[in-house]
Amino acid sequence: MTEQNQALTGDGLRILYVEDDAGLAGLLKIQIQQRSGYIIDIASDGERGLAELQNNHYDFAIVDYNLPVLNGLQLIKILKDNGIDTPVIMLTGEGDEEIASEVMRAGAVDYLVKDIRGGHVDKLCSAIQRVQEEQRIKLKKRKKHFDRRRLAETVFDVIKEGIMVTDVETRIEVVNPAFTDITGYTSAEAVGQFAGFLKSDRRDEQLYKRMWQLLEDNDCWEGELWNRKKSGEVFLAWMVITAIRDSNGDVHRYVGAFSDITERKKDEEEIWHQANFDPLTDLPNRALLVDRASEAMRLAQREHTSMALLFIDLDRFKHINDCYGHAAGDEFLIEVGKRISTALRQSDTVIRLSGDEFIALMPLIHHAEDASRVAEKITSAISQPYVFNGRKAYVSASVGISVYPGDGDSVEQLLAHADMAMYKAKARGRNQHVFFDRKMNEEAERKAIIEQELLQAITENQLAMHFQPVIDLHRNRITHAEALIRWNHPEKGLIMPDDFIPIAEESGLIIPLGGWVIDAVYNQLAEWRGQLNEPLQICLNVSPIQIVHTNLEHQLQAAIDRSEPTDGNVIIEITENVMIEGPERIKEKLDTMKQLGMSFLIDDFGTGFSSMRFLKKMPFDGLKIDRGFVSHVDSDNDKAVLVKAMIEMAHNLNLKVIAEGVERQEELEFLRFHDCDYVQGYLFGRPVSAHEFLELLRKQ
Repeated sequence: MTEQNQALTGDGLRILYVEDDAGLAGLLKIQIQQRSGYIIDIASDGERGLAELQNNHYDFAIVDYNLPVLNGLQLIKILKDNGIDTPVIMLTGEGDEEIASEVMRAGAVDYLVKDIRGGHVDKLCSAIQRVQEEQRIKLKKRKKHFDRRRLAETVFDVIKEGIMVTDVETRIEVVNPAFTDITGYTSAEAVGQFAGFLKSDRRDEQLYKRMWQLLEDNDCWEGELWNRKKSGEVFLAWMVITAIRDSNGDVHRYVGAFSDITERKKDEEEIWHQANFDPLTDLPNRALLVDRASEAMRLAQREHTSMALLFIDLDRFKHINDCYGHAAGDEFLIEVGKRISTALRQSDTVIRLSGDEFIALMPLIHHAEDASRVAEKITSAISQPYVFNGRKAYVSASVGISVYPGDGDSVEQLLAHADMAMYKAKARGRNQHVFFDRKMNEEAERKAIIEQELLQAITENQLAMHFQPVIDLHRNRITHAEALIRWNHPEKGLIMPDDFIPIAEESGLIIPLGGWVIDAVYNQLAEWRGQLNEPLQICLNVSPIQIVHTNLEHQLQAAIDRSEPTDGNVIIEITENVMIEGPERIKEKLDTMKQLGMSFLIDDFGTGFSSMRFLKKMPFDGLKIDRGFVSHVDSDNDKAVLVKAMIEMAHNLNLKVIAEGVERQEELEFLRFHDCDYVQGYLFGRPVSAHEFLELLRKQ
């Protein structure tokens, strides 16, 4: 049977009726039982009613107000004082609002006036059902509250966060097991202590002031606190403190929940460090550069000062890796980072950007000279010798400087402008610093346009090869030609190599451009086959970048296979500076190409990196004296001494000599007298198209 049906039928519901009128009591009992089936017991006065309620369980009590010895109101008060919570319905013979109010205040659940016609019986039954339903709802709420409380107690016991409850003075009243697990203090040791007994020496008094202010304003605070365990170990706690207020709105307790986040914090810091610091040098990386530079810009704006960004690039660092190995290269980069750091002010930051690139960030500078002085210290420190396995090594650095706010209003812009200035420093000879100026930006834009148009020129047949005659002084005939590229721009007309070859080398376009030149030269040789009366050798310029970064020998082999030239038709011209990339590696490549029938000339001899050891070691067949030495050699004694020495040295090494830039008859006579083998210059002809060059050959 359902709870609702039980309420309607009265099954199991037991009621005590306290009434001194036995006849009235019996009649009411019969009437109630007929209507509801409730079980009714009768007590004849207040004392007996009290005894019954004290000794037995009743679901309800119906009490007459006018009882002898102990009236109904007194009975209710005694029940309440003794903790007996049986619901009481008060009956009285006549209605009195004052009595009704007093009875209800005393604890009665209802107040009914007797009706001689029995109408109050129905009201009584309805009241019992109503109160019974209210009791059921109340019981359900109580059970729910009990379940919640039991759940809260369970959570309190099993939760991993430490919990402590304190009074308003922060004296601990209770702690949970996790509190003991984290701190090492048992409940007995903690209860009665002030919560501050957990404080460590790493406390921040300002933090505690803010904490109490927020608790006062918002009843809640959360944050990190350094606390101390019973063992003495300091740990970082994530703490949430809540203020509990009473019915008057006054704080009467605090609840603190915390967890030990020491290890998690270490992990977070490690992850942050990995994301913001270079793993090799442990210097800040690009991500941290952006953050610190942005802050430095804000500071400079606020203080009405400037900020400088120094872009540092090592000169010829690749030589260190090639000669000493990558492990030594790593040690070298670490040492460079340290040397840069020692050259900076305490407020400055050194960043490893990538590879052999570093950034020095200088906040709050008042004059550009401040950055200039630091740049000089940096280049000086880096240029000092390094020792690897007992061997000394030297490098230098080129530094580009941009200054906020004049050179840009964003980190990326300042970085790009410092980068441009750094390349200008390299172009001026390396091992120096250069400040950015607006012309560099214009130059960069011009180069970007040339790069784009040059790539288009390679694919759209805008390029052509011209040939300049080389004269054999012993035979007075053209026996060689230097192949020189020209760019026939559809809008700008003829563009000379000096205007685009350096840009091609910077951008990497020299690789496809060099490949095009190789194919063009071999195709031209194939076209001339059968039209020449005597052998002709073509001198082909090859960039150091092509030798180092491409499979040049494979490109040459493919061109040879397609055109089938006569062996020895092509001579490769390379500059002395290619030796910087590592002599052993270069020799290996040259030896491979030698097997393909290539000959080799050192181009622009005397202007770059050269030594007798390399000349003897490398498979060179000759050298070309740079035009700077040839010009007015007949009248400039210093040049004359140098050129004579070069010719004599080359011949002693079994190398042929070609003199470039011969423009005057006097220069020619000097060279002929001193036994120079070949000459080349405007005195004999400018570079001309393949058709015009063929005509020159036919005329001789």
